Amino acid sequence: MTEISKNRKAKSELAATEPALELNVQRIGLVARDYNHLYPNGYKDFSHALKPTLEYLDKALCDTVLFSLFSIIPRRGFNLFANLRLSHVKAIFFEKFTTADESSRLAGDYIVAVNTPSGWHQYVLRQALGSLSKKSAAEIHHFVQHEFSTRRIFGNCCLVICGESNAVKYVPAFKHVADTFGLRQAIPNGVSIVLNPIHDRMTRFEMMKKRQFLSESNRWVISVWNKGKINRLDQKRDGKSPPWTVFHDGKLVVVSAIPNDWNVELGILDVGM
Repeated sequence: MTEISKNRKAKSELAATEPALELNVQRIGLVARDYNHLYPNGYKDFSHALKPTLEYLDKALCDTVLFSLFSIIPRRGFNLFANLRLSHVKAIFFEKFTTADESSRLAGDYIVAVNTPSGWHQYVLRQALGSLSKKSAAEIHHFVQHEFSTRRIFGNCCLVICGESNAVKYVPAFKHVADTFGLRQAIPNGVSIVLNPIHDRMTRFEMMKKRQFLSESNRWVISVWNKGKINRLDQKRDGKSPPWTVFHDGKLVVVSAIPNDWNVELGILDVGM
């Protein structure tokens, strides 16, 4: 391979780096889908709709795009950012499947892709927590102190992946949420946005209360998930609202879905002060 070919290849791929991210999130595009829907390219991930969706949100002046999880199936020859030119979008949050087998539903690498003058760069993470019942108190404290506090703060926003929001605990005896493991306390004062991408819609009432709790003190908590989860009665448990919730300072904020031609759920939220 010639030096010119190597340079072209390097520019066409995301650089596997972990830059110090200082994002200034003001306008967020929310993107979800029904993961049972088969797109014209033969896949059920976001790959078919990725380019037109991002270009639409870029024209709508979004600086950040938050995809629901199980976002992209890794496969040979597919480059997420090939020929993608965005002017306003500075950061894209998404997850790769672990394998090309989309039916496996295994969480993979979580990517924060950042649009820089030298090209797209990625910050690679993994979900650390799901259900509290599967982790000891020491493991949850370790997540808060050594993962969340050091690798999940990006300027004015922070990232809580799916069930990591369980690091705040609902206390049935008192019917309120407590910061038992210090997650809310670990969010710096300058961080006004909590991004919370999710795999499936969480139906237990405690989850809404936890998001509401994390949004107190004038913060935004933005959760987005996939539609299509089937319950034990072979019924979809999508609910009637769009596949996201937004809380600000303890109050639920309605973000309507935007009609589109790409078979995705699309919303836009302004969080700029």
